[in-house]
Amino acid sequence: MGLFINILFAVLFGVFAYYYAKNSFTLSFLYGLIFYQAFSTIPSLIYLEQGIYINEQGRFSFFTGATILSVLYFIFTLIIIAMAFKSFNKKKLPTFNFIFHGREIDNSLLIAIVIVSMGLLLLNAALSPLPMFNPSVDRFTYWSNSRLPVLNSIFGNTGIFIPFALGVLFPKYKKFSVFMLFLFYGYNFLIGQKFSPILAGTYSFLLPLVFYYRKNLSTYIKKALLPLFLIFVVMIGIMYQITYTKYEETRPFANIKIYDPNEAMVYRIFGLQGHLLWGATDRFVINDNPRSFNPTDLLYGMPVMMKEFAKDKKMVLNANAEGGYNFTNAYPGILLQIFPLSVALIFHTFLTICFLALMGWMLKEFMVQGALFLSVIAYQLFNWILYAFVMGYFYKLYFTIFFFIVYGFYVYFRKRKNDSQLPELQS
Repeated sequence: MGLFINILFAVLFGVFAYYYAKNSFTLSFLYGLIFYQAFSTIPSLIYLEQGIYINEQGRFSFFTGATILSVLYFIFTLIIIAMAFKSFNKKKLPTFNFIFHGREIDNSLLIAIVIVSMGLLLLNAALSPLPMFNPSVDRFTYWSNSRLPVLNSIFGNTGIFIPFALGVLFPKYKKFSVFMLFLFYGYNFLIGQKFSPILAGTYSFLLPLVFYYRKNLSTYIKKALLPLFLIFVVMIGIMYQITYTKYEETRPFANIKIYDPNEAMVYRIFGLQGHLLWGATDRFVINDNPRSFNPTDLLYGMPVMMKEFAKDKKMVLNANAEGGYNFTNAYPGILLQIFPLSVALIFHTFLTICFLALMGWMLKEFMVQGALFLSVIAYQLFNWILYAFVMGYFYKLYFTIFFFIVYGFYVYFRKRKNDSQLPELQS
């Protein structure tokens, strides 16, 4: 019966997602990573609620209603975003481009940033032990063992703003953009990043193009569908082969008697994505265990959740401190650990409107109005917000708050300047 209910709710989300995208494809694409989280978490929860051994938590799963809660969470979040956009769209955001000697230099700045960024990242890779060739290093420990670890704090694990900048540049610099995009993929393979950078990088590259070609989007989608499908199939094949070989050598789930690489991949895909939300639903919704009532737990929500649910708490927290090792999808489970469900819903609504929706709207405005350099800055901030809403690292919002304050002053003083000039024009 539980399986039937879960599948019914999964179908409900599929129908909702279809009509949401049909109503506004650009909005759906802008929040594509939210949809990706939903389509990876919901099947995982269905799999978990059938009863498996959760390796990270050291216990067997069972039906808790977490799948139902997850579906309702994603539907509610996406509706709030759409309503916020409807309100924000009544305003027009003032933007600007960078000018040098009377000429816009946004494209030149972006080309320079891409070349310098990729150059530094590749230089660090050339000087450092690589997970691709060195079994003693993996994607979690690469940066702590690299020659220039400071680049991690500047560019992040993957430098995800790079493919977005390449998408911005693509209409005028097609060959350069495509070459650098594949260089980005290759670099991430070298440092042990496989599926996520390909997915997130491709999405980041396509996002500005969706808004640039929005008036003739259906035509371009039809033209690009076959090449994108072929690239996707090739990439999936490469990732499958690499992962199969790795799992055949390391047998990461041998402790729970999973030895076959294919079975291990199924367990990895479906057994881990939703286990923190499942655990939070069991512990704080169904059983009403004591909560922290401490909103600052959101700043580093993932370690808080790992401390709560990990089988070997000391080991995973040490691994997190030393190499950035994480579980996945700490949010919205961390909210359930902090507040009762009703309060968590109110708090989530506030966070969604003030950060997830507002930053997404600003990014949309920058892209639509051709503020190219600003759009890259906004995308990096938007990406950090999405990361916070997935992994529970809300300390990333400090950068966004600073940007809101600075840009708010720009909008305020520009409005004052325009208002002061209006009487002169009228006279």
